[in-house]
Amino acid sequence: MPHLIIQYSESLGEQVDMTEFCAVMSKVMQQTGLFPLAGIRVRAHPMPHSSIADEHPENAFLDITLRIGEGRSGAQKAAAGSALMEGAKSAFSAQLAHPHFALSLEIIEISKSFSWKTNSIHPRLKN
Repeated sequence: MPHLIIQYSESLGEQVDMTEFCAVMSKVMQQTGLFPLAGIRVRAHPMPHSSIADEHPENAFLDITLRIGEGRSGAQKAAAGSALMEGAKSAFSAQLAHPHFALSLEIIEISKSFSWKTNSIHPRLKN
């Protein structure tokens, strides 16, 4: 953990380099100092099928979910969310300048009791 999952209107992939956006968001997560590098995952999924608000053909969205493990204070989570939202707003400033774009971000804290994982990347990056 943490995993940043991005779902977006398929048309946005033609307007923004989503691979670069993923890299930018990864860097933002690293700069918070709250997350171990070996745990950071950022992935983006285009959504070819959606219905957005009034179904105007120019409507588009980018929805970000940050899934994190327990152990960070409310202030730390708020700071991370604010930093990520600022990164997204910067990357999508052109879209936000038009009345057909929705940008959202949510942080979900995963209970350690209900989270199983194994990872060979952590030991490699600790060395």
